[in-house]
Amino acid sequence: MASYKYVILGGGLAAGYAAQAFVEQGVAPGELCILSAEETVPYERPPLSKKFLAGEKTAEEILINEPSFYEENGIELKLGTPVKSVHFDEKRLYADDEAVSYEKLLIVTGSQPRTFDLPGSDLDNIFYLRQIGDSRRIRDAAQEAKKAVIVGGSFIGMETAAVIQNGGTAATMVFPGERVWKSFFTPEMSAYFEDYYREKGVTILPQEEVTAFRGNGRVGEVELKSGRRLTADMVVCGIGVVPNSTLFSGNKLEMEKGRIVVNRFLETNLPDVYAAGDITHYQDVIFDRHLHVEHWDNAVEQGRHAARVMMGVREPYEHVPYFFSDVFDLSYEFWGDTTNAEKTVVRGDLANGRFSTWWLGEDGRLLAAFVMNRPDEERENAPEWIRNGRKIPADWMKV
Repeated sequence: MASYKYVILGGGLAAGYAAQAFVEQGVAPGELCILSAEETVPYERPPLSKKFLAGEKTAEEILINEPSFYEENGIELKLGTPVKSVHFDEKRLYADDEAVSYEKLLIVTGSQPRTFDLPGSDLDNIFYLRQIGDSRRIRDAAQEAKKAVIVGGSFIGMETAAVIQNGGTAATMVFPGERVWKSFFTPEMSAYFEDYYREKGVTILPQEEVTAFRGNGRVGEVELKSGRRLTADMVVCGIGVVPNSTLFSGNKLEMEKGRIVVNRFLETNLPDVYAAGDITHYQDVIFDRHLHVEHWDNAVEQGRHAARVMMGVREPYEHVPYFFSDVFDLSYEFWGDTTNAEKTVVRGDLANGRFSTWWLGEDGRLLAAFVMNRPDEERENAPEWIRNGRKIPADWMKV
């Protein structure tokens, strides 16, 4: 049985950046092992729905670390090694043909796409986007398809629809909500993006639910609850994700809705067990409550932070949630958490796509900010003001 001082369970974003932090902190050769179910060394996820999907970046260009990084630093990288069981009392992980013991364990198993269980959902050319192979298959299918249906009106749906439409395949977005990305965008923001997408040629069908997929071996139609049938050479489903946590069910690890509960140091309730990334329900020190964040930046920063804590730098995880998106020729950024917002204020002009939206709490404290095509001052101020709990002057918000 192989034994290591540190073991990372999972091979995604958090694992790749945790490995960097372990090296920066002076991990010795042979002390660190990464167990990954994927066959590819850790890579960046954002390009999967952006430049890699569009064919503008290669697989090699989106790697977090070169393959040689792991060998040169004495990191044992076990690819294609899905762990079948975890015995926390024994400090052991069991794969098909081997057992691995650890002194300290970092869980970064992430999440997986929520999938449909509908008539025809097993037809070919129905895709879910999570791993590099998914993105490659979607890209290849889009090169042959004339019509694509994108099921979902949130982050993945919006990005994949933009790339597919830009590539020359007619894209139709279908989602049950009354407007695009209702859980995040204000009504005015949704209206802006819907108009923008329609100008780019995307068909948008809100308040429509998929009831079946039809076709002979390969999808040919998408059937909606309204009775409408959409012709489709391919379908991409972006209907959310679920945590990869079934491995831990039935043990003593504290969970919340399938997510691993960690404190402000990213420590679980079990000794020497840590977690980072999508899998976590973490104690946020800025908003003073537990948060669950499923974006790239959080996985990166939590992976790095957990590694440092495991190697003795015991500091609380303090980070303003952040993500960015590129759709067609627009780029925007977002910081913070809108959950307890009582008011929103817009700076700039929604009509021309140069605007920012600011979410304020009951006491006027800045909780979140969305910035697109605005002065650098706003981008620079937003995360600091959120971190510091700043109350925004009313006159500043009028610009």
